[in-house]
Amino acid sequence: MKRLAKNILFLAILISAVSISLLSCGGGGGGNGQSSESGTINGRVSDVMMTMAPMQERSYMLALLQEIISLSKKANAQASGVSGITVSAILNGNTVDTDTTDAEGNFTLTAFGNVTLVFVTDEFTISIDISIPEGTVVNIVVTLLPDEPDPDDRVEVEDLEIAGTVRCETGVLNISDLVNDIVIDGGGEDDCIRVEGSCTLSMGSNNLTLTNCERCIDARGTGQVTITSVDVSCDASEDGIRSRGNSVVTLDADGDIDISVGENGIRADGNSATSLSATGDINVSGDENGIRAEGTSNVNVSADGECSIFGAENPVRQDGDPTIEIADCFLAGQ
Repeated sequence: MKRLAKNILFLAILISAVSISLLSCGGGGGGNGQSSESGTINGRVSDVMMTMAPMQERSYMLALLQEIISLSKKANAQASGVSGITVSAILNGNTVDTDTTDAEGNFTLTAFGNVTLVFVTDEFTISIDISIPEGTVVNIVVTLLPDEPDPDDRVEVEDLEIAGTVRCETGVLNISDLVNDIVIDGGGEDDCIRVEGSCTLSMGSNNLTLTNCERCIDARGTGQVTITSVDVSCDASEDGIRSRGNSVVTLDADGDIDISVGENGIRADGNSATSLSATGDINVSGDENGIRAEGTSNVNVSADGECSIFGAENPVRQDGDPTIEIADCFLAGQ
C-alpha cells in the first residue's frame, strides 16, 4: 500500500501558511527577517502560454511570418520562450532575492517563510504565494499563463517538492496537494511531522507517505494535526502517532491507513485525542504495542473495511483512565 514517489526525500505543495513559527527558527538573522538558516528555491519555468489573436484577425503574411519565426526559435533554442524572465522572492513587502531564468527556464533563489514569487517580463508581471520552510530545499516547476483572467490562475504549479520535515510551533499551517502524492522522509533521525505549542496543521493530499521517521506524527501542547488523504502510510523507528498534553491528531483517509513501527503504533497520554478513520482498511502494528493509551487520553479507530491492531507485547495497553474506541478491530499479539 505504501506508494513511494521517485526521489522520495520530498514534501509536496505548500499552498498557504499564516503565522508560521518553525522549530528551526532561531533568534537574530539577516535583513528582511532572513537568518543564516535560510531556504533554497530551485525553480524552472517550463512554459509561457500567451494567447494569440485568431488567424482571421491577422494578415496572412504576418501570420506566416510569425509561424516561420516560431519554428525557427523551436529549432535553434527549444526553451528560448522561458529564458530571460526576472524572478524575485518577496517577503513582507521586501525583495530578498532575484534571479533571471536561463535558456532552460531555471532559476535559483534564497528565501524562507511566506514568500511571493514574482515573474516579470516586458509583457507581464504575475506572482504566486508559497510557504518555504526554513533550512529546506524547494524544487518548483511552473507554467506561466499571463492571459488568464483570474490572477490566481496565472501561475500553474506542475511540481513542487520540499526536502525536509514539517515543524510548527504557533499559528496555522496549511499544506495541500490534492492531485499529487505527498512524501515526507525523516531521514531515520527526525519526526516526519511535529507540532507543538498552539500550532494548527491541516494537510490534504492524494496519498500521504511518512517514511524513515523517528515518529511519523508527534503532537504536543495544544497542537492540532488534521490530515485528509486517500491512502496514509507510516513507518517509524519509534512511535507511529504520538499525542501528548492537550494535542489533537485526526487522520481521515478515503482509502487505507497503514502504520508499521518499531515501538507503539499509537501512543497517547495526558488529555490528548487521536482519531483514525478510513473508508478502506486500517492496519496498526507496533513492535511493542499496537496502541498505548495513558492518562485521560482518547483514542478512536474506525474503518469501513478491515481493521487490525497488532502489538508484539500487547495489541492494546492502557494505563490510567484513557478512553479507547476500536469497535470491530481484530486484535493480535505474540
